[in-house]
Amino acid sequence: MNNQEQSRSGAGQPDAAGDPAAPSGKMKRFSGFFLLSFGYVGLRFLLSPVRSRLLTEQLSKPLYGALTLAVTTVTFLATLLALGGYEFLARRLPGLPAARQKGWLSLLLRRLALPGWLLSGAVAAALWALGCSGSWNAVDVLCLWVDLGLTLWLLYRVFYALGCNRIGVLRSIQLFQNDLWFLAVVAAGAWAAASFQHTLWIWTGWLAALAAAVLVFDRRPGPSEAPQGEGVKDVLAYGLPLLPMMAGEIMFRLADRYLLLAFFDMAAVAEYTLAMNIAMMAYVTGASLLDLSIPHLYAAANRRNEAAAAAEGAGGGVRVRCLAPPTDEMRRLFSLMLRHVIGLGSILGLGLAFFRDDIFAIIAGPEFRDAAALLPSAAGVPLAFLVSTVASRALLAENRSRLVGGATLGAAVLNLAADFVTVPRWGAPGAALATLGSLVALTVYLMAVLRAPRWIDLAAWRPVWLAAGVAGCAFGDWLIVTLLPEASPWVRIPLAAVPALLSCWLARIFTPADMAILKTTRQEG
Repeated sequence: MNNQEQSRSGAGQPDAAGDPAAPSGKMKRFSGFFLLSFGYVGLRFLLSPVRSRLLTEQLSKPLYGALTLAVTTVTFLATLLALGGYEFLARRLPGLPAARQKGWLSLLLRRLALPGWLLSGAVAAALWALGCSGSWNAVDVLCLWVDLGLTLWLLYRVFYALGCNRIGVLRSIQLFQNDLWFLAVVAAGAWAAASFQHTLWIWTGWLAALAAAVLVFDRRPGPSEAPQGEGVKDVLAYGLPLLPMMAGEIMFRLADRYLLLAFFDMAAVAEYTLAMNIAMMAYVTGASLLDLSIPHLYAAANRRNEAAAAAEGAGGGVRVRCLAPPTDEMRRLFSLMLRHVIGLGSILGLGLAFFRDDIFAIIAGPEFRDAAALLPSAAGVPLAFLVSTVASRALLAENRSRLVGGATLGAAVLNLAADFVTVPRWGAPGAALATLGSLVALTVYLMAVLRAPRWIDLAAWRPVWLAAGVAGCAFGDWLIVTLLPEASPWVRIPLAAVPALLSCWLARIFTPADMAILKTTRQEG
């Protein structure tokens, strides 16, 4: 698509794909929406239990806990080292010409990613020399540093694809980076299960192969245009206020695990990690749907800001702060996002709570099945995460990054304080409940600051139908558990899909009309 076509699409003018007389365009939009949202979600739903079952059967609890803790730590360090560069790409790129999009990616990789990675290597070497690396030897530290660099680079490509609305590329990288790496561990068999270092080498090789594949197959033709009048200072001005948010998210995901390790052992970390990973499948599913709408919310905010700035004779872009109330398009997108995440998070959370033993019987090895008792306390966490994500992204669209960052860090500190009270007394269930309470407090605060009612389009949100659908799903799950208490998990789990799907359909939580979000700004390679 050339720049003129992009400009017309960004202005909301119809193109061939939006022409009512072009049925092939309609079919393309529908198939793209289905495959890249629900199709991708379905694939992740299939892969997650397979991954959990194979890894928990092959790896011991301490090895599983150490590997998942290392992967999570490296991922969140990569997020912190980006200094808000990821969010900047997702916020700034929508609506720009392809050459300028490439210019921004190149600038951030050279001026932020590379120096941050080199600095992290120097810090890691110093910590190892001082004997602060724990049980990791020099090879482990070097391997983790390489993993950090590869993860940092791949995440920049993910957010670049998100900002360009290249959802196919985005989904491909996410799938191989997050969901398929376990295949290499399983293929290595007993050799991988022999030590932490072996599994670490396998993960490093997988990330390196993926980065090489992205370089080979994701080549966008055309020149790269350096940003005019903007640079790293603008990225930092937008991203640095987000550092508290990133630090808060890291604390939410990691502090409870390290506290469990301090007060208990790696086996407790492994059980808690597995239960949270299963529960967070609901979050990953909802986040995958939000990936489709967040760029459109940002693009709508950019258009509103530019129009308001032009009227006042000021500059547009991300440097303009909330010059006007949310437009009708922004309200529809926000309400659609709320409907999706509340409906999906509630229905999946109910399934986790009602069918916890069945889920663990299917997707966890025998050594891990006692962790099923953790699912009820973890079931509400993904819903709280998703709703807070919607609120925070709406505030970021209003350029309130400093507020979002401070609020997230404050909630994480609250969570840490609660963990110190609950973890020693109740262990893993206490950690999950502390996280849930802190996320609810964060969500309430963000919605209050956003003044959420002015962002709500009731016709798009449909709260009454949404509540009825969730209540109907809860009743259906209760009936299955009550009437079939001794049935096989392979019977009860498929039956549980019936009330879930009926609730989605009858309450219209997801509708074909939702693919209208694909009619807004598109940037495809």
